[in-house]
Amino acid sequence: MCVLRFGVLIHHDKKNNAVLIPGPYNVPDTIRKIHTAAFVADMHADSLLWHRDLRKRYTRGQVDLPRLEDGGVDLQVFGVVTKVPKPINFFINSGDTDSLPLLFLASWRSPATWFNPKERALAQAREIMQLANTSQLTLVLRKQDISAKGIKGLLALEGMHAFNGEETSLNDLYSAGFRMMGLTHFFDNEIAGSVHGIDKIGLTELGRALIPQMETLGITIDLAHASDVAFDETLDLATKPVVVSHVGVAGTCPGSRSLTDDQLQRIAENGGVIGVGFWKRAICDVSVKGITAAIRHAIKVAGVDHVGLGSDFDGNVTTPFDTTGLPMLTEALLAAGLPEEDVLKVLGGNVRRVLTTNLPD
Repeated sequence: MCVLRFGVLIHHDKKNNAVLIPGPYNVPDTIRKIHTAAFVADMHADSLLWHRDLRKRYTRGQVDLPRLEDGGVDLQVFGVVTKVPKPINFFINSGDTDSLPLLFLASWRSPATWFNPKERALAQAREIMQLANTSQLTLVLRKQDISAKGIKGLLALEGMHAFNGEETSLNDLYSAGFRMMGLTHFFDNEIAGSVHGIDKIGLTELGRALIPQMETLGITIDLAHASDVAFDETLDLATKPVVVSHVGVAGTCPGSRSLTDDQLQRIAENGGVIGVGFWKRAICDVSVKGITAAIRHAIKVAGVDHVGLGSDFDGNVTTPFDTTGLPMLTEALLAAGLPEEDVLKVLGGNVRRVLTTNLPD
């Protein structure tokens, strides 16, 4: 039975987290030297969901610690998925269905996680804590952790439905290690509306109460998947920089997962960062060229201080490369005429600035 369960998990992992061009990826030594010296940060990967031993190098999926090292990644934000409608609809979903019980059963996790989003979040938090205790990974909990040597990981909640409607869950999840939180995922919840939800509401009363509490604790607010109304209302309340961890830009790829130029400008006014994604609904052209075009448009509209990377690796998406291919993006940005100083900001300097501002001391 155990072998069968893991077989189901491996099958879906291979099928849903593919790359168009497998590595190894070749770039000139001069480019690799620039990339290696840079602080490289990716604001979103769902690798924890698949229950791999991330200390090992895999031929499936898009992220593990050996490949992060090969890709020159200094900081990986690990998104924690806790509920996904079945089937996923990018335009309208209720929260009445859930495709994850089978996945949590197949990954041999505790029965407590099978039907409870908060327990799923806490279980994945324990898993990354264990990973940090048994590997070179440093889990980022405070400002000073950003400066630690080697690969760093930051825990992010993808959708506050994992609060189960309880305000006290904020402290529970903060204590578990979460330092970034997205308001919504694929459906409206007790905190805010989703761009994929039925009503696409703004912030609820609970949501309005939680925004200042999150800022006080040092949690970075993530507006990926938020409805347009929730996006605006959060920025009206925010006193610290926010992020949109993984998203496209409508200027190069119109759609529900893309920010308009007005939204890009609002993030810039807030001092935040937009994480340009690597998958089809974010960039349309799933290639290094497509990612570069989206980044250049975001820079044109929001300014170079407000653009970063948000791959959505291991998020049920096909990407042009796995995390070892990131030096190719450095090469493409430099070839497109961006000054090296600007490329360093996009690769991770901007994310480091926002997290250093927001994290607790």
